[in-house]
This record gives sequence, structure tokens and C-alpha cells, in this order.
Amino acid sequence: MIKTCRKLGVRLYSDAVINHMVGCGNDANTQHRNSNGGSCTNWGNKTSSASEPSPFYSQCFAYTFNPLSGQPPSQEFPAVPYGPTDFHCERTLSSWNSPLDLNAGWLVGLTDLNTERENVQERIADYLTDLISLGFSGFRIDAAKHIQPTDLVAIFTKLKRNLGGSFPDDFITWLEVLLGGEAQLLMCNTKSGYNYGATFVEQFKANGFTDEEINKIKVWASWYPNAPDEDCGGVGRLRSVIQNDDADQQNPGSSSRDMHGRGSVLVKEKNVPLHRSFEVKLFEDPYGVQNNEVDYPIRVVLSSYYFPENGARGIPDGKSDCSLCTTTCDGCKTVKFREAYDANSKGYDDPQVNQYTRVHRDSDIVNAMRAWMRL
Repeated sequence: MIKTCRKLGVRLYSDAVINHMVGCGNDANTQHRNSNGGSCTNWGNKTSSASEPSPFYSQCFAYTFNPLSGQPPSQEFPAVPYGPTDFHCERTLSSWNSPLDLNAGWLVGLTDLNTERENVQERIADYLTDLISLGFSGFRIDAAKHIQPTDLVAIFTKLKRNLGGSFPDDFITWLEVLLGGEAQLLMCNTKSGYNYGATFVEQFKANGFTDEEINKIKVWASWYPNAPDEDCGGVGRLRSVIQNDDADQQNPGSSSRDMHGRGSVLVKEKNVPLHRSFEVKLFEDPYGVQNNEVDYPIRVVLSSYYFPENGARGIPDGKSDCSLCTTTCDGCKTVKFREAYDANSKGYDDPQVNQYTRVHRDSDIVNAMRAWMRL
């Protein structure tokens, strides 16, 4: 796929998850248990975690020693390799305004990597280098605000070194930094000790990054479209990546980003004309734009899929079919296979016919893109 895309001039960017590893308890331990309402729930290992590409282990809900190491349950990922000391001690993420909690807290039970450690930074930088070697042009860094800014600077410094001292010409990356109610901590207060705005930029400069290189390290503007200036100018229009609906918003109950009527989540609202209007606006006249020729050089459109009516939350790629389940299958809900490619698709397909949304193929949106890019 990468070779085909690059031959056709299409760049690919990887969604890089480098803050954490697997959800605690989804591992190769054969015995798990959890007290729930006075009863005890027991489960075994997940099929994939036991064999592909190698067994991995976590500490949660496990009560027996690891049969291979003879040690108490802990975080062990030998294929990476990561060991117990490469993770933060289990910590509830109870405060979104605490730098310690944001950096070391276990986000929804995900085993949180200790990115302060030199060897962890090196391993992450090596992983990102591998992605570039495969043909990716850059990355979206998932959950970036849960990696303290100084660690991210160190990781990108090591990546730049691995690449011979400079980034490829087509390289960009963007960091997922959801502001929520923490704009002061994360953007506006340059002395907060956890600033992804102006202080972040100064830290890169102190490590020898040029302005051109810093402009390649962008921040996904979670504050768009509702509050275009919520970053207090710390990121600015040139380094902000803007988007209408995003993947996190598709999940039921998600409140990660309230657009206050200035955007539309297609798979929830299923209002095609409304959604199309906000996608077109993204290119013709986005909120907060001062110069549409220069501002927001990276604008993202989400093509995704609808969830089926049975309440399942899988992907319609044939891998979420309950007939394939061999371990812990109670409550399994099937997502039927659908062809991802449809030569006749014009963008907004009927979800009852084909679950994929293919927004990027809608003629109005494509024409708005082309006009903005002067094609």
C-alpha cells in the first residue's frame, strides 16, 4: 500500500501510540479475576496477546506468578523490549490539571510508559525511525499531552539524530493535545512546567531545532472550531492542524471536544447536508482564519465508518466477526464484513448499504479542497 500510494504522489502518516502499551489485563496471563458487586469474574488470556508476535504481560487482575519468569505479575513486553521499570507505577489519572497525573497517570487503565527514561526515549525514537524507513512521511502522536513536553523534545531530538540530523522534506507530525479545561496549564502559562505552546518551542530551539523544523512539529487544534484563539498564540495558525469531526468523537458518550454547533459528527448525527457544509467551510473559510492562503496549512478530513445497529463497536473489515472468537467470547457482537473500496462511491454512502463514510470522495468537498490548493 505504501509503495502504491507514494508512486501516485499520496503521502501516508502513521497514527503513533507511544504514550502507553496495552490496556491492563488484556495480556497473556491465563488467570485473571476481578471482584464486582460481591461476585468474582474470571477470564483467561486474549488469543492475540498469547502468541502474536510474542506473549506480553501486565499486572492488573493477575494473581499468579508469571509461569515463564517465575516473578510476580508486572509489565513485560519482550518483543519491544520493555520491562517492569520502563513503566510508571500504576496511578489513577484523577486530576487533569496536575502535571504529575497527566504524565504518569494510567489513561483509562493503559500501561503508561516512563518516557523520562533514556532507554524508553531511544526505543520510541527507533520505532518512529522505522516508520519513516517504511515510507511514512510523518505521524499523528496519540495522547501527546500525557507525555510531558520535555520528553517529547528529547524523543524528537533522538529521531532527528537517527535521520542523519534533519527531517525529510515531506515530514510533518502533529500532536494530539486535547485542551479540555486546561488551556492555562497546557498553553497560556509559559511557566506552568507543562506547556505545549511558547515554552515547548523554546525547548526545541535550545536543542538546536530551526524554525523550519519546529514548524514541521504541529499540534492538532482541539480548540477548533469553537475557540480558535484558546492556545493563547502558543501554537499559532501556522502550526495548528484543524479538523471538523475526529475519531474520538465518534464513540458514544465522548465529550472530548464540544464544537458548540460549529461542527458535526457524521456517524452520530447522520446529517449529511450539515456535515458537508462544515467540511466545505474547513477549506473555504475556517473559523478563526485571517489569511486563507497561509493559515492552517494542514486541514484534515475524516473518512470512517458507521457503527452497526446491534451496538457493536468493531471495524467492518471481517476481523470483528464473532465466529472467529476462540477466547472470552461471551457478549460478543458481530460487525459484518464490508468492502472498504467501492469504485462507484461518491462520498456519503447509505449506512445501511455500506458502513464506510468516504467523505473524501464527495464532489463538493473535493472541489473546495482543490480551490483552496489552487488545483
